[in-house]
Amino acid sequence: MASSRITPFPLYGWVPFRGNLYQITRGEVFRGDRLYNLGRYVGERYDERVLVNHWELLENMEELASYRIGDHARHAAFGTVVVVKRCWRFSEGRIIYHISTSTGPAARERCWQEQLSACAHARDPLH
Repeated sequence: MASSRITPFPLYGWVPFRGNLYQITRGEVFRGDRLYNLGRYVGERYDERVLVNHWELLENMEELASYRIGDHARHAAFGTVVVVKRCWRFSEGRIIYHISTSTGPAARERCWQEQLSACAHARDPLH
């Protein structure tokens, strides 16, 4: 049976919301229908704070990602690379990719999304 636990986003971390980056100022659990939802207040001023559902913030992060796991991309220093993993860095409000380089099977590096560009390879249709 799958776990229903989720790890809440860290307080004062940067998250995308409505096209901008906002800092999480406070967390709260609120009741919606029959489920308890995990929410985060985003916004810097008290009168601008908005309670946002955890899953909505997660979807916004997903929309900002240009590459999926298994995609081929081009890196200036390493050439063609494969995306192995991607993570959101709350301290910076950016996506970091773990990439596999062609220098060896265990050679992995990290890079920011801005360091990658589209590759001529087509995206894997299964992903």
